[in-house]
Amino acid sequence: MAVWSVSEPRRLEFDDKITRLNVRLNAARLVVVGTDGPPQVEFSKMAPTPIRISLDGGVLSVEHEQVRMWPGLLEPLWWMINGKSRFHSDVSIAVPFETLADLWVAAGSVTASGLHADLKAECVSGRITMFGIVGALRGKVVSGPIEVLGCAGPVRLETVSGEITLADTASGEVRAKTVSGALTADLDNPPESCDIKLETINGEITVRVREDSNLYVKLNVAHGKVSSEFPEIASTGGWGSSASGRIGVAGGSTGQLSVNAVGGNIALLRRPSDAEFDAEEREDR
Repeated sequence: MAVWSVSEPRRLEFDDKITRLNVRLNAARLVVVGTDGPPQVEFSKMAPTPIRISLDGGVLSVEHEQVRMWPGLLEPLWWMINGKSRFHSDVSIAVPFETLADLWVAAGSVTASGLHADLKAECVSGRITMFGIVGALRGKVVSGPIEVLGCAGPVRLETVSGEITLADTASGEVRAKTVSGALTADLDNPPESCDIKLETINGEITVRVREDSNLYVKLNVAHGKVSSEFPEIASTGGWGSSASGRIGVAGGSTGQLSVNAVGGNIALLRRPSDAEFDAEEREDR
């Protein structure tokens, strides 16, 4: 096993094959990208606390070294006073496209792109942005937003206090839930037999699907209103209402779209289909 301890800006390149990436940082701006070039880790900004890097059997691990904090109930106070200044670093990591990734940052931001394998990203306080992910995707933030763009694999997202935004997502399985925060989903022609569930306790939900999608739709809000641009999906009430129905071709395979909110409004929007793009995609296949 090879081990490095980094305490100043530098770049590390690796000749060994990397199949998995594990990152655990207390405070950082973390960027992870898939590449066909050599794997590398670059530290463009470093705080006083060193970062430990290890490479063992194809597993690349990047984590802050442990420091002594104030004991017991004083630990949160130590973190509030010293945390960011002692830990915050800018870290950029390039790994092969097919690398499995498990990313965790306590405070800061996580950005991941171009990975074709499964990805798990968590942030206690901060922002997660993921785009161009092909594998299964899981993201969780306690306080802060999540943005997912152009991803194709199964998606599971959760925030406690923060909004979720999905755009150009063609996943066959989507689970997105906020406790307090808006949820916006722009779905690019969900595959047939897809399963999409969107939930919020307190927040607005806006979902847009292609007009040629085959979906059974169910919308429900306890304290708010439901609106739909599809005439097939009509609201059954005023304040505190629901709507359900089917859009698409009768007799075709039907996916599921379920949207639930306790407090907030739900809007279902129509997205025009791009016939030229679909024709080009069929020719490529």
